[in-house]
Amino acid sequence: MSLSVKWHVAIAITLGISLELSARGLQQIDTTAVEVAEVLALRIPTIQAKAATNIHLLDSALLQNGHSPDLQDALNCIPGVFMETRGTGGSRRLQMRSSGLRSPFGVRNILMLMDGFVLTNASGNSPLEMWNPQWIYSLEIVKGPVGALYGNAYGGALLATSLPDLKAIKTSTHWYTTLRSQGLGLMNAWAQESGISHTQKSEKSENRYLHIRAFWNDADGYRDQEFNYKNQAELHLLDEPRQNAKTHLWLGWMRANWGLPGSLNEEDATERPTRAPGSNYDAHVERTRTWFGWSRKANKATSQNGVWLYGQLTNKHNPFGTSPFFNGVKDESEEFISARWWRAKSYLFGSNSKFTFDQSVIARYEWFDISERDNIPGSDDLRYDIQSWTQSHWAAIGGRLELGERWQVDAQLALEHMSRNSKGSRQVIADSIAGYAENYSVLDPLPFAQVSYLFLPGLRVFAQWGNGGSHPTTFELVDPDDYEPYNLEPEEANSYEIGARWLKNTRASTIELTAQGYHQRVNQAITRIPGTNEEPIMGNVDSLHMSGIEVTIAVEHVFDSGIRFEIQGWGNLNRHAFESYDDFFILPSSGSIRTNALPGTPLHTAGTRGTMQKKEWTLGWQHQWLDEIKLHDDKDDWAQEQHRVNLYVQRDFKSHTIQIGIRNALNTSFSGWLQTNGFGGKYYNPAPPRTIWLNLRWRLN
Repeated sequence: MSLSVKWHVAIAITLGISLELSARGLQQIDTTAVEVAEVLALRIPTIQAKAATNIHLLDSALLQNGHSPDLQDALNCIPGVFMETRGTGGSRRLQMRSSGLRSPFGVRNILMLMDGFVLTNASGNSPLEMWNPQWIYSLEIVKGPVGALYGNAYGGALLATSLPDLKAIKTSTHWYTTLRSQGLGLMNAWAQESGISHTQKSEKSENRYLHIRAFWNDADGYRDQEFNYKNQAELHLLDEPRQNAKTHLWLGWMRANWGLPGSLNEEDATERPTRAPGSNYDAHVERTRTWFGWSRKANKATSQNGVWLYGQLTNKHNPFGTSPFFNGVKDESEEFISARWWRAKSYLFGSNSKFTFDQSVIARYEWFDISERDNIPGSDDLRYDIQSWTQSHWAAIGGRLELGERWQVDAQLALEHMSRNSKGSRQVIADSIAGYAENYSVLDPLPFAQVSYLFLPGLRVFAQWGNGGSHPTTFELVDPDDYEPYNLEPEEANSYEIGARWLKNTRASTIELTAQGYHQRVNQAITRIPGTNEEPIMGNVDSLHMSGIEVTIAVEHVFDSGIRFEIQGWGNLNRHAFESYDDFFILPSSGSIRTNALPGTPLHTAGTRGTMQKKEWTLGWQHQWLDEIKLHDDKDDWAQEQHRVNLYVQRDFKSHTIQIGIRNALNTSFSGWLQTNGFGGKYYNPAPPRTIWLNLRWRLN
């Protein structure tokens, strides 16, 4: 352990002991139990009106819609967030402020928690395909370094809640069905998605509920080899054996199978958009997951505490390939365990000031086995077979000082130790077999601080600073060129952010305006660079500078005629670039001067979403604009700007709802999954033209 790290540890321990001892003499009051709307993104429960502006809260009305079969549309209403889905919900990719630049597939560098359970495995992979938006009651999104809040990451965190509070749960049965055209004509097969859920209140206990639900979908996709089939079932047992103590048992199973069509060059994407190089190699993913979770939360007279235990088994079969130079078959198996403990205690001093002290520990363990072999007819040669053991231990202490209604100061300090030991065998020249060995170990101090101030009634300003990082994942164990270990270095990020939130309420209207600016530097950034053949390889590159401005405005108004109108607009500006390419140049097409941007990230995004409701009728829309997107690190190639519009009309009845919508109403041609740094100009994954959907819901109470 280095001297600087020892000092961080000593300061953290000393701070924790001194705060605990000094607080014992203060008057005690239960201030951690917040009765009004609250968010948990800063770990200590926070009244929503006092939360920092880069925390976004999505409710069930936004999540449980018929637009898309996953979170894509809901998340893309947030500035700085860019989610892509291949087809109708197969592979998923998520960026928060360009945090996903290293992810050709999957979600990394972003933490996922459901009902307090830590779902992101010890290597940093987040299983976003587990989440069905119809089963999420609320979702909090926090962007930027959260290393000292919920684990080590600089992209952000997704904190989901599956069910409302026990007091709001009733015995009921819900059913929904969605049909979607797939862009190949109305006479073609339609994508189908259905789910059922039932909540049963115990007759012996008023505070015990059994909630079961099942889901399935079947979609052939717009492109060849873009199918998506998924089945999922869950069981939740919620119990409150005594006042202010709650337990939660969660069991789940998922089986999914989705195709991988591969990327096209611009000519093929224009003339033959449904073509799929992956179909020649039966490129697809077969994934099964089984999981178990148990938690207990307690509210005592002066504190809150909780413990969450989670375990998961998963298997994956993945034939892949888009050319004779890039193909193979991967098989993976994983056992993963996470344990989380949290405690917060509040103390009142003076007439209206208080201090809250909290501690948190997260431990994650992962056993991972991966093998790859040839995907050539008549050949089954092994390329590598690796067994990996990863463990991550993270501990944090923090405090919040509230001085009246005006000042709020949050400070957290965490320490994470992450290690991975891998061994196995790999193929070398002349088809001989050699050993594989990797030993990775990193100790990181992770501080975070935030100050917010109520400048005027309804206007709160804040400033924050934090560190986060990201480790090479098990997806990045092997260089596909020679099957040797990548030996990548961890990413380290340091971020500054300032912002403001203004809220105005009148008799008939509510107006909310938020704005924030940030600057972040990522050292040893891990990104994809083109390999010798068509395979994407990973490497550490020079420091990455990331700066941006994000703005949202939301208006709700009720007219005298009874019409309820809601609209939200958002926009952001990105200036993200590696130091190696941080210069100016002139675009040949337009002659305009542009800063060289980070591949895969739009220079600007903007959009609106809204509804107009009169009694049982609702008209809704969502518009998203993406500016030009850089496609290659050191080449002058850009994807064109895009507009995407969804429209729908909804009719509510006493026990059921019908929604009819048009997706991509402008019928624009665009790529839904840009393969940046694509070899041979293969960047594009065309999205379907104008499609329609029909969503039906039944409620039996």
